[in-house]
Amino acid sequence: MNESEKKDQTQELITNKQKSWHRTNVRWLALFLACFFQFGSYFSTDYPSVLAEEIKSSFENKDQSDVNLLYTYYSMPNVILPLLGGLFIDAIGIRLAMVGFFAILIIGQFLCYISAATGNFTIMLIGRLVFGLGGENCVVAQSYIVSKWFFGSELAFALGLNITFARLGSVLGAILLGKTYIWFGNSLSASMFFCFVLLILAWIDAIFLALLDKYSDKRDKVEEKIEGDKIKLSDIKEFKLDFHLLTLSCLTCYSAFFLFQYNNVEMFKIIYHMSSTQANNIYSIPYYSAALLTPIFGYVIDKFGRRTHLLVLCGALLVLVNILFIMLTCEEQKVCLAAPIIGQILNGIYYSLYAAVMWPCVPLCVPERAVGTAFGVVNAVQNIGLTVFPIIVGHLISDETPAAYRHMILFLGCTAIVGLISNFALWFVDKQNGGKMAKPSLKDNTQVQDYHIQEESSKSSKE
Repeated sequence: MNESEKKDQTQELITNKQKSWHRTNVRWLALFLACFFQFGSYFSTDYPSVLAEEIKSSFENKDQSDVNLLYTYYSMPNVILPLLGGLFIDAIGIRLAMVGFFAILIIGQFLCYISAATGNFTIMLIGRLVFGLGGENCVVAQSYIVSKWFFGSELAFALGLNITFARLGSVLGAILLGKTYIWFGNSLSASMFFCFVLLILAWIDAIFLALLDKYSDKRDKVEEKIEGDKIKLSDIKEFKLDFHLLTLSCLTCYSAFFLFQYNNVEMFKIIYHMSSTQANNIYSIPYYSAALLTPIFGYVIDKFGRRTHLLVLCGALLVLVNILFIMLTCEEQKVCLAAPIIGQILNGIYYSLYAAVMWPCVPLCVPERAVGTAFGVVNAVQNIGLTVFPIIVGHLISDETPAAYRHMILFLGCTAIVGLISNFALWFVDKQNGGKMAKPSLKDNTQVQDYHIQEESSKSSKE
């Protein structure tokens, strides 16, 4: 929804005699429905990492490289989908898009259940591919609806609470899926069916949210606005060095973190001699941190700025975590908890801070009219990393020995170093450009617009 549409909708609501539900406590019901929507989808997204051992024991001749392939197949569709922008959503409407894409999510998870029930791993790969087709799009649609309900009031809080529930979904998945496997007699299909049922409940929740939003628009006599920022690949040639450095940072920093998360449960068992419960609990620490800290960090950064400085800090934290896991090993055959806990706490601080810092930098790097394209490119590049890197890491740890996991840490550490260098370079380039990323956020974004106007004027004068 662009600014003129938002103003038109606001004006329409003002002229109506009855008070819009967007300005009453009904909006909190909409937020609750949206949060459960997020919770349900993220509960199922990361099951390969917490059920890696169970997956390998349920299928013949499968190792950790095959588990990584499940993430590759999930990310593969999202290399292309972000570049299509809002075309699908524009074609069928935001509410139908949300419900429809979530139905695709359910189909993907059902295929994963069939795979576990029949012992056919290929079906699970196809299921993850289908799951990826629906995952990103339905979250975009849901976030759009939340923005409608909280536009102009508590929007940052509402979106932050959505992130919190998404991370809580990941945490609860780590806790319950392994237990479900044991409760039903070492049955992977039981865990997959649990995810399937929860997704159906979340889908029903999404239908209620769509109906509530539809009735609210009808009550306010406002037509559904379905147009968002369009992707124009021709805009990419106008993007400058700061945007490309930020994209490189996203590719390397997110890949280094997520690839470690995808594989650390098994690493904790092999190197630090943990039980499955201990490994899953320590795996969850960054998600607990993100649920609690990301909204807080977002508020502080909006108020005080210093985004480029904090990006450098994030890169340094990520490198430090990899150094920690390379240096602190557990040679004796006893459980070692201290190093993994400290490492995961640092990972949690990094993950919470990086999400709050990096994404708000994207609109500051590009002209206002090209923000949609910029987000599409960054998301696509991020998913290129999350498609290719699991294959590389899977080959490194295919024999699942302590030495193999140390090789993985060395590879991810080198990736993190590239991310740190890109963050340093971004800090320097932004300083040369007037430090717009380091400044606090302004409610009307006039300062950012002034920068874009200056850039356009400078470009025109050169021509």
